[in-house]
Formats: sequence, structure tokens, C-alpha cells
Amino acid sequence: MDLGWDAQAAARRLSRRRTAWAVTAALCVAVFVLFVIGTAVTLADPAYVFADGELAAELGTLAGSAALGALAVARSRAADRRSESVLARLSLETWLPPPERLDGGVGVDFDVETARLRTLGRRALALALLWCGVLAGGIAGLEAIENAAEGLLATGVRTGGEVVEVVNPPSGRGSPSMWVTYEAGGTVFTEEIVRDSSRAYVPGDRVTVVYDRADPEHVRTVEEPNDNQYLVGFCVVPMLLALVAVPVSLVAASRWRQRHRAVRHTGWRAAAVTVVPDYPVRKGRHTPDIHVRYRDGSVIALRAATSTHGATVLKNRPDRPAWVGGWGRDMVVLFPDAPLRKRPYAVPAYARSPRKAG
Repeated sequence: MDLGWDAQAAARRLSRRRTAWAVTAALCVAVFVLFVIGTAVTLADPAYVFADGELAAELGTLAGSAALGALAVARSRAADRRSESVLARLSLETWLPPPERLDGGVGVDFDVETARLRTLGRRALALALLWCGVLAGGIAGLEAIENAAEGLLATGVRTGGEVVEVVNPPSGRGSPSMWVTYEAGGTVFTEEIVRDSSRAYVPGDRVTVVYDRADPEHVRTVEEPNDNQYLVGFCVVPMLLALVAVPVSLVAASRWRQRHRAVRHTGWRAAAVTVVPDYPVRKGRHTPDIHVRYRDGSVIALRAATSTHGATVLKNRPDRPAWVGGWGRDMVVLFPDAPLRKRPYAVPAYARSPRKAG
């Protein structure tokens, strides 16, 4: 028989609400950090001139994202408290058998392992801060590249040049460019210049070339800054990763905090656990399922949550001894003997259905 469909449905609704506010807060933080860094970089550049209304728009975005983020954090914490209050009134037997005396058998300190769940959340938060640093470095790098091009335009030597070839590579296989020939110091050079402007070029077009007196091969035109595409990519790719990693890490930090609170309330239950990956039938459709059988014979079907603490590495051993704690969408499976681990390994999971009597 099923034990507690009402509690399972309540847990699902509460978890969705908390997750929605946590995601909103994470996105607001990401936007706020992005605009703080961008605005700080432009304000630090004395040569930068804001367009009409640009600074006001940036400050408005900062204020709006900060206010919405603060609201989302407050609502998320309120949802946490309400979730605990509601679930505490429901039967925890929906997901766990009655409390029992735990015997680690392998020197497991359950208080320490419960506290480590909070530490995992703090690590995720630290990782978010690290990615904020990556984002700041990428923005600063792009600003330095732009300043270098502007500096060459202001101090370089200008001379006439001629387009000898126009290159339009297939999409995704490089940047549009052109080969330009020009004379510097009595020597004729032919250099490739990346095209960024909307101007269309054909062989034979005349252009104004600007080159570095100390290094005539360091060149641009009046229209094309000719930024080093490898340096641009070195800045842009980490920035794009950071824009994804910052909110993901913040959500992960929030989720580990919720799991810690849930396990602290419920404690742990001993179980025999089998990890079943989603293959060979349809590999990659979803994270591994975790089949749990408690000591009283009851069973529950969990699914591993998306996390760096995945369950796939534990797949080749049925009825592996473990401990289960938490409720609803905030459950954790603690393995004492994970491969390549010297201490118990916590896998986040959520209940797919209520516990069933064996």
C-alpha cells in the first residue's frame, strides 16, 4: 500500500515554490554582478563617454535586480520555513520508516555528516563567487583589448593600404577578414585584418591603415580594430560559462541548504540501496534511479538530483548499505564506501513516489 500521497503532493508543491524563488534570486544576483562589474570598468576608464541615459539605465538595472533579488531571497527563506512547518505536521513515514537506533558500523559520525551537507552548500556558494571573479576577469580583458585598439588608433602611424583579398569563412569556422597590403618604413607588408564593421569590402578597395611604429605588423584600419580573436575568445568563452555557472552554483547552494535542514529534522535511516542508471535502454534520458529498501521491508523509489555528487559511480553493486534522510524533494542518500572516497559520500535525491510497505 502507498503511505501518504497527500504528503508527497504537498512536498512537491512546496519544493516548486522554493525552487522558483531560489532560481529568481540566483538570476537577479547574476544580473547584478554583471552590471556591477561592467559599470565599474567603464567608470574606471577616464576615456569612456556614456551615451545619453546609459548610466541611468545601468544604475536602474542595478537597483531593480538588487531589489528583486532581495525580495526573492526573503520569499525563498519564508518558503523554507513554511515547508518545514507543513512537512513537520505531515507524516514523515511517507518517505522514511519510524526512527531507529543507528549503528554506523564503519565509524560514521552522523552528526558530522549532517553538518557536511551545509558545508557542501557553502562550497557551492564559494564556487559562485569564484565564477564571479572569472566574469570580472573576462570583462576586464575585453576592456583591455578595446583600449589597446583605441590606443593604436590614437598613436599609430597612418598610411594608405589596399585590400587584396576578402575572406568569408563558413559559419562557425572563423571570423570574416581581409588581407591588406601597405607600406611602412620602406617595406611592403601584407597582413590579415579581422572585419567587425558593417562595411562591405572587395579587392582593390583603398583603406586607411594604422600601424605600430615599433611593430609595423601590429596593424588595424580606421574602421576595423582588428582585435586578436584568440584573446577575445579567451575572454568571451569563460564569461559565457560564468553567466551559466553563477546562477547554477547559487541554486545548488540553496538546495544543499534545504537538504541540510530536512536531514537535520528527520535524521537518518539505514537501508539497502541499488543505483540503476538510465542505460543501456536510453542512455542520458535522466539521472540514475535509486531503489531503497529499509530495514522494515518497506521500499521507496528515489531519483538522483542533478549535482556534481552524482550516483552513477555507485551503479555496479545491488543492495549497497547506505543511510537515507530528508523528505520529498530534499532527500539525501549517504554511502559509506563510495569508490575513490575516504569518507561517506552524500548523493542528493528526490522521491518519485511515496514509500510502500514491503
